[in-house]
Amino acid sequence: MKKYIKRSLLALAAIITVTAVFIAIWIRPPAAAEELLFYGGPVITMADAGVVEAVLVRDGKIVAVGDEAEVRALASPSVTKINLDGKTLMPGLIEPHSHMIASALLGAAIDVSGFAHDSRAEVMATLRRELDDWQGGEWAIAFGWDPVMVDDLEPPTLAELDALSPERPLVILTQMMHDAYANSKALKAAGILEDSPNPPGGEYVRDADGKLTGTLREVGAIGVILGAPPAPPKGAADLLLNLQMGAYARAGYTTVAELGPVGRVHDPVALLKRRLEAESAPIRGLIYALPPQIAASQTPEDKDKTGAVVGVKFWMDGSPYAGGAAFEEPYEDSALVRNRLHLKAGHRGALNYSGDDFEAAFAAYHKRGYQIAVHVQGERAVARVLDAAEKAFEASPRADHRHRLEHNALITKAQLERAQALGFTTSFFIDHIYFYGHRLPELVGEARTQRYMPIRTALEAGHHVSFHGDHPATPIGPFRSFATAALRIPRRGDVALGAHERLSRLEALQAMTTGPAWQLGLEHERGSLEVGKSADLVMLSHNPLETDDADLRDIRAQKTWIEGREVDARVATRSNAGLLWDVIIGFF
Repeated sequence: MKKYIKRSLLALAAIITVTAVFIAIWIRPPAAAEELLFYGGPVITMADAGVVEAVLVRDGKIVAVGDEAEVRALASPSVTKINLDGKTLMPGLIEPHSHMIASALLGAAIDVSGFAHDSRAEVMATLRRELDDWQGGEWAIAFGWDPVMVDDLEPPTLAELDALSPERPLVILTQMMHDAYANSKALKAAGILEDSPNPPGGEYVRDADGKLTGTLREVGAIGVILGAPPAPPKGAADLLLNLQMGAYARAGYTTVAELGPVGRVHDPVALLKRRLEAESAPIRGLIYALPPQIAASQTPEDKDKTGAVVGVKFWMDGSPYAGGAAFEEPYEDSALVRNRLHLKAGHRGALNYSGDDFEAAFAAYHKRGYQIAVHVQGERAVARVLDAAEKAFEASPRADHRHRLEHNALITKAQLERAQALGFTTSFFIDHIYFYGHRLPELVGEARTQRYMPIRTALEAGHHVSFHGDHPATPIGPFRSFATAALRIPRRGDVALGAHERLSRLEALQAMTTGPAWQLGLEHERGSLEVGKSADLVMLSHNPLETDDADLRDIRAQKTWIEGREVDARVATRSNAGLLWDVIIGFF
């Protein structure tokens, strides 16, 4: 589609074309040195050595860590010396659960998020303004609708959606992407009719008369509507994904795991592989594909190879902020739940799979050797996964499978202990506390709020824990998540939620390095600075072990290195210039 994301490409052309064609030719990325000596600032090894003075890298591997004088003595005369000037060096950050393609493509959507709007009037004004001058293509896409973060954000009616965009299909995605709103043209274009049956794992919401309301619930239904718009023009998805990968690198990540490749592209897995395997890729990554993206004869790929498909992703329930989390006890009987989310009394959320269907799928992928990652928010969702796993393990025992439970909003202590005994590992969406903590008592009550995202309980149960940002559900910000894990203070408030679940600074860093490295099966080469491991590094503006609580969220990555190669994370790179040229050629 020639006009799709035209506005974004014009903006990129202004930023990239003028600079990249000239600057990227003359300002080349630093050449990889065979030997590097880092000194002049604290080096947090995330290993038994603790905090040391220096690290020596040779041919992309760490060969020494320790006192500066001792490490210097091991360096050759040709070593390249890097003075940290008081900055902090540590292992490159690892993001174990993100959606890179969705983040890249939704960066070109209309922003209606609670990060940028405080009222429904503001959101609607943004939609009217953007849609009146829309040049992004045949379909209009908005992202970030958030009825929990924005206090008065009632769902749009189908009449409102049709009035906003009478000439073209319009889809508005909620922030957590478990609900969407579509106008009549979008529903028709996607083949969603009054008598269309609900798709597996989703719902086309209808009113009391059986008429479509324009609301689509959960990933099964959202996948149908997002499968209808034409794919981006040739090269556009590559460019946007490459830019998004650079954003991860600038935040300090050196490894990112894609948990369920979704987006309006022909082959999301092939796109990820292409960009991650490129010599100029600013990050390394692994892929957990969706079941339809894995061929029946396919087996897991080598985890040491960037871009490898190593696992499979399922959604057992949905978002707590759309009524989709499958809680054991009902949502609270509050004005937020009744009047904003429009949930009936006693609502507990639904499971996305029947027991038999999920048991069969889990058993099949487990037997084939895949690592299975499952989105679970409520206790009933966790129980369904653990029950299925127990049966699969009895039929096909498999050591060290490291299957994953993702998000874990209200997983219980007993479930964490059972999951540990079964060999599961847990990753927590800790940003829920920061962005939504002030509304949690209205959703789940005070008692459940205090045990929400129980990451310390998981640690004490013996889990290798991590936390993640689930981008684009939240903006990239690793040290916002770090601060939240350590402090548990929400953005709107000054009282810790579940203070007993706080992590120490070191434990929070482990949840960004050694924990996710273990979860991804990469603990032998990444996550800590030890002799023989890969020199995947990040230099930080401040030492996270010593920075004042008030300043933790202000810590910034300065540079990253992958296997000793300094990463070129600029927007105006030779690679991006080439990709932009491909897009421009595609328009003619």
